[in-house]
Amino acid sequence: MYWSFSRLGRDPLIHFLIIALLLFVGAELIEKKGDGSDQEHIILLNKDNLIEYIQYQKKTFNPIYSRRYWQNLTDIERANLIADYIQEEILYREAINLGLQENDQIIRRRLIQKLEYVTEGFFEDININEDNLEAYFRLHQEKYRIDASITFTHVFFDHKIHSKIKLKETAKRTLDHLLKKSEAFEKSSLYGDRFVFHRNYVERTPQLVASHFGDAFAKWAFQLPLNTWSGPFESPYGLHLVLAISNKSSRLPNFREAAPLVRADYRHEKMEEKKRRKIEELMNRYQVVWSSPMPNVSTEVTYAK
Repeated sequence: MYWSFSRLGRDPLIHFLIIALLLFVGAELIEKKGDGSDQEHIILLNKDNLIEYIQYQKKTFNPIYSRRYWQNLTDIERANLIADYIQEEILYREAINLGLQENDQIIRRRLIQKLEYVTEGFFEDININEDNLEAYFRLHQEKYRIDASITFTHVFFDHKIHSKIKLKETAKRTLDHLLKKSEAFEKSSLYGDRFVFHRNYVERTPQLVASHFGDAFAKWAFQLPLNTWSGPFESPYGLHLVLAISNKSSRLPNFREAAPLVRADYRHEKMEEKKRRKIEELMNRYQVVWSSPMPNVSTEVTYAK
């Protein structure tokens, strides 16, 4: 028997058959590997994938809405959406193949944001009733304070155009004329120079007036008598003659006035509470264990808002 196997081992035909077998097996492995590689370059496109894609694009995790959105698209819009999906899928796969997701803080942050979007998408809409809104309004009423506002027009004299003496003389002479004629609000454009901002200001806050004329001018403007020309007042740009026709003090609104803002803020706050509780539920599944002792450091997992 030993002799027979030895002779077989030296037989060229046996060598040929073994080499052929190895080549066959190798070719099969290469072919299978090639098939797997080709699969990586195949994008399976179906309606469900596109519906899911729409949800992420719209940040609305509602399959019914997304399907309705898909059905209402025109042929061109569908083609564009499919093209966007294919491009995004290809770029994603190539990025993964290159390992670009590894140790990337931007991707880490983006995945966290994505999970937060998903978490919000599963919330039911907030049940809002008038009693809750009014209670919320009373608790946060100062937040909805209505700023003071003023409505005025002005005649401007540019210090870059007029000399210092002529600037004051021209302003004083024009003021006398405006007072004598009791010139109306809409006639102010007939006088003075072009101002860098606006000529008429309607229900503008002290902050905006100060940003255009300076703090001192804004303080004077809100103390002016109504329906009469006053001035001249100085700003960083020159002199101004001012006709104020409305001056409203800051005040707290009633509930009806603030209701739209209150409703939006209340809903946002309740959604944030739901999101916080959901994330806390997720975090409670985890336990932090240090690989080495860390003194004075808590290992409790907590939600950082």
